Amino acid sequence: MNKMYLIIAAVMLSATAAIAQNSHIADGLASVTAVVGETRTIEDSVAAEPPVKEIPLWKQKLYYGYNFDIYFHHDSRPNRTENGWSIALTPEIGWKLKERVYLGLRFGGSYANYKSSFIVTEIDTTYYTDLRIHVGSWEVAPYVRYRLKTLFNDKLGIWLEAHLYTGMDFPRVAEGNVTHTDFDGLRHAVTYGFQLSPVITYQFNRKSTFQMFFSILSLGYSGTAYCYTDHNEYTNDVIIFSGKLSNLIANQFTPGLYGLKFGIQKSF
Repeated sequence: MNKMYLIIAAVMLSATAAIAQNSHIADGLASVTAVVGETRTIEDSVAAEPPVKEIPLWKQKLYYGYNFDIYFHHDSRPNRTENGWSIALTPEIGWKLKERVYLGLRFGGSYANYKSSFIVTEIDTTYYTDLRIHVGSWEVAPYVRYRLKTLFNDKLGIWLEAHLYTGMDFPRVAEGNVTHTDFDGLRHAVTYGFQLSPVITYQFNRKSTFQMFFSILSLGYSGTAYCYTDHNEYTNDVIIFSGKLSNLIANQFTPGLYGLKFGIQKSF
């Protein structure tokens, strides 16, 4: 019997020591620790993690960009043929109205260099004359863009864009005799119109998106008013998809059709 009491007492002493040891560990975990001149508990260390920086709304919505346009020019008309090239730079700024709807404004300038061959008919004489023309121009184009579809984890976007535009052309004859041609006394030309065309975009990251324009698939209307030293003249052309496609097949490229227009959009 005495031996049994001794065994029970030994077990109770062991349990008491274990409880005391665990209590010491628990007290150690909850104790105050000195870190670099300040006192923090474990709960304070977890709470001190830096918060995720929230992007302001205007940085999420506002964007800007740069667009480049380079194309070769071939245009046939009843009394003249044009061949040349043009380059343009058009910055833009816009606002992401909704996830699928963007509003923006493009503005900028371009330079064209082309040769224009005229068939000049006088009373009893028909002859040809060649001019070398340099044209500087500027343009403003507000637009609205709607996203039709996304692919590849929302990286690739297919958009439909509608824009209005207006601008001015300032031609200068570098070579040739302008007498009895369309450039005889021409001071400047006012251009304006409407265009509906697809745009393809690819988003590299939150801040950078590549975009490409396809003018060959566009629908639109354009008008031109020519201002001469002694009179003013007005012409207009309706540009449709089938007309541009037939010109492409016939190797008769209208201005702005045979080329490449692309750009980069940047978020803040």
